[in-house]
Amino acid sequence: MAAPTARARAFVQHASAPLVGPGAQLAETTIEGSRNTLVFYRRDHLECERRRAQGAAELGIADLTVLLDLPADLPVRLDSLPTRLREQIRALPRGAVTLTGDHVCRRAVRPLTVDLVIVRARSTHWEGGLARASRFKPFARRALLVGPPAHAREELLMRAAYLGIGILEPTAEGLAWALAPEPYRPRRHTPVAWHFTEQLHARLP
Repeated sequence: MAAPTARARAFVQHASAPLVGPGAQLAETTIEGSRNTLVFYRRDHLECERRRAQGAAELGIADLTVLLDLPADLPVRLDSLPTRLREQIRALPRGAVTLTGDHVCRRAVRPLTVDLVIVRARSTHWEGGLARASRFKPFARRALLVGPPAHAREELLMRAAYLGIGILEPTAEGLAWALAPEPYRPRRHTPVAWHFTEQLHARLP
C-alpha cells in the first residue's frame, strides 16, 4: 500500500484523537518489518534533552536488560549488587548511568511512550494486515486501517476482536472506527518493550 497523503494522515489523526488524547504526535515509519506504519507517540522531553546534552550513546537490548535491574534516579551501592551485574554496569554506553564513588544511579528511561500503532493493508490483504498488527501486541494498542471487502467484513471484525486489534475503515466523511482497539495493559516492563521505543526514537527526526 502506498504511503498516506497529508490528507489521509489528517483523517487518521481526526479519527484517532478520542483514543490518544491531546499532545500525541503522529509519525510514519517502517518498524517491526511493517512499512508505512502510523505511530502515535509522546516524547519524554526531559529524557530526550538529557540524552542530547550528555551525548548519550544508543542503547541495545542487552543494555536495557541490565538497566531494568536498577531503579531510575535512585543511587544504589555497587557492593550491594552481584559481581556480574557490577561488571555489566561498568560496560554500559555513555549516558546510561552515573557512577559516583561506590554508587551507581540509572539515568536512562524510555525516551517516549507509544499510544497507538496503526498498520495499513489493502482490502485483499487484510489477513496479512492482521498478522502484521499482531506483532505490536507487546508494545501498544494496535489497529488496522483497511477497507474491508463486503464478503469478508464480518470475519475480519470477528478475528480482529479476538486479537484485540481495532479496525479503522474509510467512510464517505473520512475514516471511522468499525472496532475500537483493546487497551494496552502490559503485565511488566520488559527489555523488548523498552527497545521498541528506542528503535522508534532513533527513526524520528
